[in-house]
Formats: sequence, structure tokens, C-alpha cells
Amino acid sequence: MMSSECEYHQHPRKILKAINDTLDKGNNYGFDMQIFEKDESKQPRPRIEYETYLGEAQQIIKEEIKDYFIKHQPEISWIDFLAKCEQEQ
Repeated sequence: MMSSECEYHQHPRKILKAINDTLDKGNNYGFDMQIFEKDESKQPRPRIEYETYLGEAQQIIKEEIKDYFIKHQPEISWIDFLAKCEQEQ
């Protein structure tokens, strides 16, 4: 589930999906897989309703984006940037 072309950067949607990946198969290619294999999927994990927390944080995130662009990149319109982010949802 967590694969990508560059192997380092993941789309936030994939990260959030992995939070509730109840199969929890881990990294099949990692050398440390054998170390943690005994603990794999022994206890069911409760589902994390991250959508609730993200919904509550949305206004704070908007204010942080605004603050960042005003202070550090004033040549970029924070309103346009935020609109593009919201279109991606």
C-alpha cells in the first residue's frame, strides 16, 4: 500500500489510509521483518477516525498556511495556494 515511485515521499491520502490498514503486514522486504514478525497482527487495532480530527483542524491549518505565505513567501498568493489544495480533495 505504501509504495511510490521515489520510495521516500507519499501522498497524504496514502498515509491516512495506512493508519487504518488492519492487515498490518509491515514491510515484507525489510531485514527487520523477522524481528517483529512474532508481534504482527496479534492484537486488533481500533479504527482511528482521523477525519474528525482533520475536520476540526481545518481552520487552524488554513491560518497556518496564510501565516507561512505572508511571512516567508509573500510573492505567492496564499489564497490561490489554498484553493488549489482544496480542489485536490
